[in-house]
Amino acid sequence: MALLKLTGSVGSGSASKGLPHNDPADFKKVKDRFVELGYTWVAGETNPKSTEFTNLIKLFQCIIKGKSKRDSGDGRIDRNGETHRWLAAQNSPGWINMTGRTGIGWRMTPLTHTANCWTTTWMNDAIQYAGMAYITRSMFINDAPPMWIRDLTPMKGGFASGHKSHQTGLDVDMRLPLLPPKTNVWDKLDAKTYTKYFYYEAAKAQVESIKSKMNTKFIFFNDPRFKGLATKEPNHGNHYHVRIKPPMRIDGIYM
Repeated sequence: MALLKLTGSVGSGSASKGLPHNDPADFKKVKDRFVELGYTWVAGETNPKSTEFTNLIKLFQCIIKGKSKRDSGDGRIDRNGETHRWLAAQNSPGWINMTGRTGIGWRMTPLTHTANCWTTTWMNDAIQYAGMAYITRSMFINDAPPMWIRDLTPMKGGFASGHKSHQTGLDVDMRLPLLPPKTNVWDKLDAKTYTKYFYYEAAKAQVESIKSKMNTKFIFFNDPRFKGLATKEPNHGNHYHVRIKPPMRIDGIYM
């Protein structure tokens, strides 16, 4: 069970309510917990008010709020507050590099932009569940390709090149399945790929699996045949854009 007991607050701001602020032991506990969860770039940080450290807290705060951009949060962990409780939770969102990974029913595309290959453990779990559901749904679809994961989030969160969102590890782009022999033609996707070589049966099984297993906030995809399964959005004709919601928190020990 996760354990994170603090005597006061950590991060930006100053002391309040008579509690310590940035006590060295508290700072070490918070930093060690972040590193344990995969946010390893702060391992050598010595200043709890540094931009690097407070930006990580803001990233974490945006993740647990279900936000797609790292554009809010106060960069501060208050004792027994929401951020503290989530950091101590048994299902606290971890951070992982998905480069080169594969699973049942899914894999990363070879040409995924290397800067946007990071995501939360929540997203990784969601992809695993959807992939397994897709395998079942696609059993009788000839030559059904896997779900291809294309773009996630930069290593430290924040601005993702080519995207308005994808900043917090809650968004993923998936490449459309194409009919053989075009399955591996990575550089031939235009704005309306669903009209050329599009493997409709496989795509329908994928989107149904995503919708049923990924705790989605939405799925953006422009093919009108997917009305009710996906939402039309500009520039989403050659991929699905999936955003997930945070799960219910399973509390650890945080008092």
